Amino acid sequence: MIDILLVSANDTCATQIGAMLRDSGIAHTLRTESGAARALVKHASLIRKADLLIIEDSTLAAADLAAIEEASGHAPNLSCMLVTAEVSTDMLKAAMRAGVRHVLSWPLDATAFARELAHVAGKKNAHTRRAGRVLAFAAGKGGCGTTLLTANVGYALAAARDKRVLLIDLNQQFADANLLLSDKTPPATLYDLGTQIDRLDAAFFEACVARVHPNLDVLAGAGDPVKAAELRASHLQRVLALVRDQYDIVLCDVGQSINPLSIHVLDQSDAVGVVLQQTVPHLHATRRLLDLFGQLGYASSKTRLIVNHYDKREQVGLDAIERTLGMKPAHLLPHDAKSARHAVNQGVPLYTVAKNGALTKSIDALATLLCPLETAPRKRMFARLFTAKPGTRQQLKPGH
Repeated sequence: MIDILLVSANDTCATQIGAMLRDSGIAHTLRTESGAARALVKHASLIRKADLLIIEDSTLAAADLAAIEEASGHAPNLSCMLVTAEVSTDMLKAAMRAGVRHVLSWPLDATAFARELAHVAGKKNAHTRRAGRVLAFAAGKGGCGTTLLTANVGYALAAARDKRVLLIDLNQQFADANLLLSDKTPPATLYDLGTQIDRLDAAFFEACVARVHPNLDVLAGAGDPVKAAELRASHLQRVLALVRDQYDIVLCDVGQSINPLSIHVLDQSDAVGVVLQQTVPHLHATRRLLDLFGQLGYASSKTRLIVNHYDKREQVGLDAIERTLGMKPAHLLPHDAKSARHAVNQGVPLYTVAKNGALTKSIDALATLLCPLETAPRKRMFARLFTAKPGTRQQLKPGH
């Protein structure tokens, strides 16, 4: 739920924005005030209570942005959205300097508006994170092996580390994560769940997932690009809010899909694995993806570069990757097409066909990198001295 304050200089525009908010599917509360951007200071107390400030002002001048900067400066977690008639390059730059993250032109495009709302909602939910960790895998270019990697990292965490893991397939084309782990048809898909979102609770969710291991469940992707396009970020928001109480780890296969759904997941992710291969097209695509992450406000420390099919003899080496992308790869997965193909064709994890293979061991190490093994804290000497021995009953003090 996001709290929205709409300050509009035009009552007709305010009414239309209110209607678009209702149609967006994003849970929210709305308060509307009349006025131009230059008079924002009189709404200071309301601004401090809001998660999102929407300013609609078709006659906005560059000088008015100072009022926006001053009004939002006292609310560090506030997101600002500016809706104005003309959005020039100079206006965008000035708005960014004033702290306005979202700038849209009037009349509003419903898809763009919903996407920005989903991003704001995701940011708020990231600050109220539950116990379960969310890890996402993304790629700038197709064919990187992101799905195979996500599935097998999930299996490693579930089977070798006794973590309760959920894999959510967000592939927008032909989702096949479930096929890499099981030959059984999943009982439902993310799209099916979204069409019955009002029924969502722990029991209903459990009936929708495929159990591929006692500790590993898969929520299958839509498997149809048309259906996938109908999925709403607000539905995924409700799913994540539920499952973070149910699972230790939630893995999301984002792939190349950067849209309101995947942005919501990326906002909430504790770490994002960016998968690439050693080719110039992959470098260019990954550079664009990292630039997009920067525009979305993600810290570079959140990203882990993962080079798949690594071969030190390739022309594009580690130095070129670091020089182009501005960071060192966090992990290298060796080229082992035979084991990967064998696992994919059988629809089973790598652990079951090549447990001691180099690729399997490397994926296991990646699982440790993304989710370090927990170590029990060592007790201090005095604590050990005064700890009761196993099998002995502690004596109560006299009078108890």
